[in-house]
Amino acid sequence: MQNYQRPKEKTSIVYTKKAKCRDCYRCVRVCPVQAIKMENGQARVMEDRCIACGTCIINCPQGAKAYRTDFERVLDLLSLNNPIALSVAPSFVAYYNGWEQVRLASAARLMGFSYVGETAIGAWETAVASKLWMKTKMNQSHMCTACPAVVSYVGQYAPQHLLKLVPVVSPMVAHGRLLKKADPNRKVVFVGPCVAKKKEAGINKNNLYIDAVLTFEEFDEMLKIRNIHLESCEESSFDEQAPGDSRLFPIEGGLLKTAGLDTDILNKNILAVSGYEEIEAILKQFEECPAENIIVEPLFCSNGCVNGPVMRLKTNAYINRKEVLNYASRKPGFQKPDEELFEKLEARFEEEIPPVSVEFTDQQIQEVLERTGKHVPEDELNCQACGYKSCRDKAVAVLSGLAETEMCMPYMRRKAEQKFETMIACDPNGIVLLNSNLEIVHFNEAFKFMFSCSDVLIGKKISYLIDPEPFEKLALGMETIIRQTVGHPNYNLVCHQIVYIMPEEKQYVGVFINVTDMQLNKEKLSEMKTETILKAQELMEHQIQMAQELAKFLGENTAKGEVLMSRLIDSMKK
Repeated sequence: MQNYQRPKEKTSIVYTKKAKCRDCYRCVRVCPVQAIKMENGQARVMEDRCIACGTCIINCPQGAKAYRTDFERVLDLLSLNNPIALSVAPSFVAYYNGWEQVRLASAARLMGFSYVGETAIGAWETAVASKLWMKTKMNQSHMCTACPAVVSYVGQYAPQHLLKLVPVVSPMVAHGRLLKKADPNRKVVFVGPCVAKKKEAGINKNNLYIDAVLTFEEFDEMLKIRNIHLESCEESSFDEQAPGDSRLFPIEGGLLKTAGLDTDILNKNILAVSGYEEIEAILKQFEECPAENIIVEPLFCSNGCVNGPVMRLKTNAYINRKEVLNYASRKPGFQKPDEELFEKLEARFEEEIPPVSVEFTDQQIQEVLERTGKHVPEDELNCQACGYKSCRDKAVAVLSGLAETEMCMPYMRRKAEQKFETMIACDPNGIVLLNSNLEIVHFNEAFKFMFSCSDVLIGKKISYLIDPEPFEKLALGMETIIRQTVGHPNYNLVCHQIVYIMPEEKQYVGVFINVTDMQLNKEKLSEMKTETILKAQELMEHQIQMAQELAKFLGENTAKGEVLMSRLIDSMKK
């Protein structure tokens, strides 16, 4: 067994990895319920608003959005003596390759699961129970409830449609109830492609039937931890076979087909929809045409569970759909009469606590808009770069504490340009910009002061002011940047000049650094040095002359002394 270090537990189902968040607002743009709050450039998932659909996980380009992993809890369950069952979502055939599919049950048993079955068994129960319920309520519209993200969305963001939800539990819960009924001491673990299932397992009384929820990714991680390789496992079957067409549940229309309802795509009263946009549209249809009695099978993920947030696409969602259809045709379910529904599968759908909605006045909204330079409606670009559908929606989000003023890209760009322009204008060095014809496009105040010019010269050739030779060399392609110190006697200036080309814009830039005082100081210093050298030379010559005279005087006196000493010696000898 590999060494396994338990990860730090996360409480929220979907969260942000702060180290990877790069302030791109992608999650804000794609979140269907605006459950993302921006704080100091970090995108935080608001648990009370999140429906755990996983849309942000799929779309985050930096991989900064993640979901709570529960495989450590399952590892704990496997270490106990209680029997533990694994319920495998029917979308597994789209996640695993053909040779992996036939070894999956063996791998699960090696891991310690005493029962391995398909969630499709519970899917059949859900489909039949849904059909029986809808038959008793023929005079109203219905929304099937196999998808937990749809149920959470309606309960929190469209509670006026709660009564349209079919009060039947999902296939995961239905299978869990079956397994618990067969053995009350048994623990039940679900594995599938869905993050919302983790939330579903913790609401109402679902935790009585589901002890843990894994994604296929987490299951693969457990295989690594236990050092189990699918290629080394033997082929085997699941412990039970699924009835009817229940293996079609992960694709659009799968519940309707399993329930024996009309799945003709041209049937205007029975619809299979997927994706947030289609679900929102059908809810709007309910409001606009309340007299119509429609049966809707909604799946929050576009193209269904085969395109779930934790699915690895082999090619695309349609190939995954084909995998499910092929598997269902190869292994058709046995026929089971509707009367054999093991018990009622009623579920309670309560209105979840909706986000606090605060009404803001037009004046408050306008104040926020003006902070980003939007003073009139024409200034509201509604570019959606910030993640919100309109500038007003973003202003409301700012007032609600969900968004930041700096999220407006056009505003930040203008602000950056203004800062750059201010920096250029306040630069103490002279700066001039020329076009391809060496005509003045722009210059700053320092340049005007240095060369005693005004805006009247904009559009004139640079030769009106200074020698154009450095710029001409650039234009001829002889150089790309020139650095030199040049005197401009007409202006009593000496400048260190840097001129360079901006090839993409086909423009030329000149930066002029005034070194006149420095040059004068240099000349004065040179004069001082010369004068000092002359004085030192004069002093040295004077000292040499004195030394020579002193030596001469000393020499004469020394000679006289020698003569006297000789005479004294001679006298003493005598």
